[in-house]
Amino acid sequence: MNPYQPPSPFQNQPYQMPNEHVERLKRIAFDQRMINFVVLAYLGVGGMNTSMAAETGQEAALMRIIIGFVALFVIIAGVVFAVRMASALHGTVIAVLCAVSLIIPCVGLIVLLVLNSQATRVLRNAGLKVGLLGVDSSQFRNWR
Repeated sequence: MNPYQPPSPFQNQPYQMPNEHVERLKRIAFDQRMINFVVLAYLGVGGMNTSMAAETGQEAALMRIIIGFVALFVIIAGVVFAVRMASALHGTVIAVLCAVSLIIPCVGLIVLLVLNSQATRVLRNAGLKVGLLGVDSSQFRNWR
């Protein structure tokens, strides 16, 4: 804020934006936050799977099964949130293409990262501060 700038009549009033645009931004922000958690879980599951590669025995087999179910849950969560975000950002056709590409393991991670960067750009252009895990929901309190 410029201290030499004359006062504005709108300075202390909350920013007003069309309601459907605010709801779209809230949806993108929530989905981006969830995708960030999915990417972290994706990397964690990959690390656990790699660390279990040399292990043998019954306990190792049980751990591989558990890691497999966790990986399946992470992939399904990634597909759900990525499709929601892609439909909010680009529409239904791109959302379907993202859903199909998310099934491929490494390509799915790249798609999640690309969607995350596009969501960051949209949210920053709307004037929101985007952190490591996305937008803090408290930033929407001043919007009507």
